[in-house]
Amino acid sequence: MGELAKRFSGFTYSAQGGLQRNGARIHLGPQARQLLELLLDAPGVLVTKSEIAARLWPDRAASDDSIDRCAYLLRKPLREAGGEDLIATAYGRGLTFRAAVEIVDQDSVEPVRLAPSTEPHILDLWQTAYELAGDRTREGFARAQEAIASAAQLDPGNPSVWSLAADIAAGRVARGFLRPAEAAAMIEDFAGRALGPARDHTPARAVLGWARGALKGKISEGVALLDQSVADDPLYGKARVYRSWLLAAADRLDDALADCEEGLVNSPHDQGLLSLRAWLILCAGDLERARRYARDGLDLRPDATTLHLVMSIAYSLQGFHEQAVSSAKRAVASSPDDPLQLTVLAYALARAGAAKEAEALIGDLIEDAELYAPPSFLGAAYFALGKRSRALDAIRRGIAEGCPWSSFVRVDPRLASLRLAIDGLSRTPHTEARPAG
Repeated sequence: MGELAKRFSGFTYSAQGGLQRNGARIHLGPQARQLLELLLDAPGVLVTKSEIAARLWPDRAASDDSIDRCAYLLRKPLREAGGEDLIATAYGRGLTFRAAVEIVDQDSVEPVRLAPSTEPHILDLWQTAYELAGDRTREGFARAQEAIASAAQLDPGNPSVWSLAADIAAGRVARGFLRPAEAAAMIEDFAGRALGPARDHTPARAVLGWARGALKGKISEGVALLDQSVADDPLYGKARVYRSWLLAAADRLDDALADCEEGLVNSPHDQGLLSLRAWLILCAGDLERARRYARDGLDLRPDATTLHLVMSIAYSLQGFHEQAVSSAKRAVASSPDDPLQLTVLAYALARAGAAKEAEALIGDLIEDAELYAPPSFLGAAYFALGKRSRALDAIRRGIAEGCPWSSFVRVDPRLASLRLAIDGLSRTPHTEARPAG
């Protein structure tokens, strides 16, 4: 009798032969493979987040984002090999394997045709970079960039390495740790390197679409790339985040919210989707609902600090200034030099009457040449201080420089009374007119 294997929905898995279908080997990374083994041991049974974390990350704490990403890296090859959606997400609890599992003798399984696969140490570097970037701090992004650079040197033809490098650049510019022009150039380069050997690589095409729309102002082109990305891989949550961002920039706020909701059906713990949904609800003017969704999101993802920012802005606009400052400070505590978070704190302080403290914070942000505080968020803080002309100057600069947060200047509720003036600001040559909703 040979090694025992597990057969399900046309697939076969064993420790020696790996995952295969119709005699062809299907490559899985080390953690996706461990997750599959865990699920196959308990078909039809809920495997909790804590059980998954203990198996995959025994020596350190794992975030829900890490578990979601690992589940995605298992779902994708299963689906691409012809399998239906075999892994169900129990909202806030864990994962369940839907298929019946049969134990068979490995001798009865067709021989494997080996395909080129990524070396384990490359996957480890890739995962390390992903984890480091996930904390969204200046140091975390810098270390993530170093890890992904090492992976790229070892395996320069790996599209996943280059697409993650592009995603890291997108994360850095969104937080204010990278200037828009530099980020746009990096994403074009990295995504192009990924799409060279793999023209249909969804993650690379998705981040490229976001960069062209949010950083270069080519919204229609960006949305088209993201439409294709979502069509090719509806389960890839980051593509939904990027597309929702651009739909809002195109004055399609309802469509942007619907896209976030659809993405959360498949990835209910996705930090980006939870944060963007709450932000878009805030931009739609429903302050109470935005606060509720932010609070519920933090119950699922305590590490989603952007949700604290949404709560802070909502509190400020509702006149609850003490709670607004407290919420912003909770976000800043996780990353004290984060320009995005500091601008929201400055706004909350200004609204609370702490003008000197707000002005000092803004001065520190402007003086730090390594940071790029989002100009529209600075504009909101200036406006809260009663400095209308400085607010409009900052907003104009953000539009001209391609700051990604300028996508929201027309719907940011902090700037509502400036909307006519914002509509009158001159657009830069590279920025197209927004399509009609």
